[in-house]
Amino acid sequence: MKNKSKQNTRILITGANGGMGLETTKILFDKGYGSILMACRTKEKAQQAKHKILLNAESNNTADTLETYGGFDMNDPLAIEEAVATLPSQHKIDVVFLQSGGVIFGKEFKYINWNGLTIEKTIFQNVIGGYIVLQNLKRRNLLSENYRVIFAGGEGARGIPGMIDKPTFHSPKVLEDYIKGNLKGQKYHDMNAMGTSKLMSALLVAKLAKNAEDGQEYIWFTPGLTYGTNGLATKPAFERWFLENIGFTMMKWVGMAQSPVQAAQKYVSAIEGIRGENGDILGSPEKKTLGPTVDQKSMNSAFTDQGLIDEFYAIIQEVYPEKEIVQQN
Repeated sequence: MKNKSKQNTRILITGANGGMGLETTKILFDKGYGSILMACRTKEKAQQAKHKILLNAESNNTADTLETYGGFDMNDPLAIEEAVATLPSQHKIDVVFLQSGGVIFGKEFKYINWNGLTIEKTIFQNVIGGYIVLQNLKRRNLLSENYRVIFAGGEGARGIPGMIDKPTFHSPKVLEDYIKGNLKGQKYHDMNAMGTSKLMSALLVAKLAKNAEDGQEYIWFTPGLTYGTNGLATKPAFERWFLENIGFTMMKWVGMAQSPVQAAQKYVSAIEGIRGENGDILGSPEKKTLGPTVDQKSMNSAFTDQGLIDEFYAIIQEVYPEKEIVQQN
């Protein structure tokens, strides 16, 4: 991928209609990339986002550069399968940016039931849904020989003092019980659950990177805490207003949060191969929400705990076993 021209590079972005997904798509479009697949929950949302980008375009790229697709619902494996089946097969995808998902606000855990299993919803929609997208791209042989996959991370995976507790699991069994809802007396905390889901995506990247063939790359990268995304969409109206207009504004002033555009610029550097190599877990410095990109592995021992890595991958295989490649016509 790194040796390809921009015009010949094909990029798929999940959740390309809002927040960092939209801003990342805008930047790539203005930089002149040849094909950008906007993989959204609905076709309508993808088309609306495309219209916004074209209205404010700063490049000579054509409308055909932006391809719009619906059905990429990260909580619905069947919808994802059908959505990937609609993608054209004549041109391979070089980069996959998996950044759909969000926080599940509330006072109790929520779960997705699939394949006879009960799985914590934040993990399903932030990690497993993206994995299912990736597996279907592989199954339909839609990835180029040397592809690059970027998983959107988050500093919550190693904890943010005063905001998100460091997610820790003392054994693979405790991890399994958490994901499957078997922990007794476990209290739900929405931001802690989000941090845990980001840790799970890092564990998945560790496994996929280890199994990658030469030229294939899996990178976990967080650009730092970002305001103005769609993450607060399900918050009660007053709480959302307060966080967006008071909380994040104060964090911006003290250098603890950034705009979606600033975050997207960093994601573009990861997509282009400027940041990150296979297996990297990258983000802000320890105890900070913004700052230079550094290795996160020393900040939470769970990142490199092989027992946890293997256990999470085993659970994913229970939820969605790998399937044989289907040759496209």
